[in-house]
Amino acid sequence: MKSNSTQEQTRPTTAENLEEKFDAGEDVLDYFDLDRAFVRHGGARAGAGRKSLGKIRKQVLLSEAIVAKVNAIAAKRHLSFSAAIETACLSLR
Repeated sequence: MKSNSTQEQTRPTTAENLEEKFDAGEDVLDYFDLDRAFVRHGGARAGAGRKSLGKIRKQVLLSEAIVAKVNAIAAKRHLSFSAAIETACLSLR
């Protein structure tokens, strides 16, 4: 008669049953190669990266004539297309 431990060893190790063993307090270090452990040094600093502009991306369908007018205004004022639209919307207030 086989014991439960023998059947347990023949079952393939998955993330789920490895986690179950760890939660049960069993030693799971035999499943890992500690000689080749990946150690991440440092990491992203708090506050690092591009700062949010506080804007939301939206898709708007415009006629070709409106796009041409906005492009002309944007070029004249040295603005991006989005900045020209935003300026025009703010002037509606």
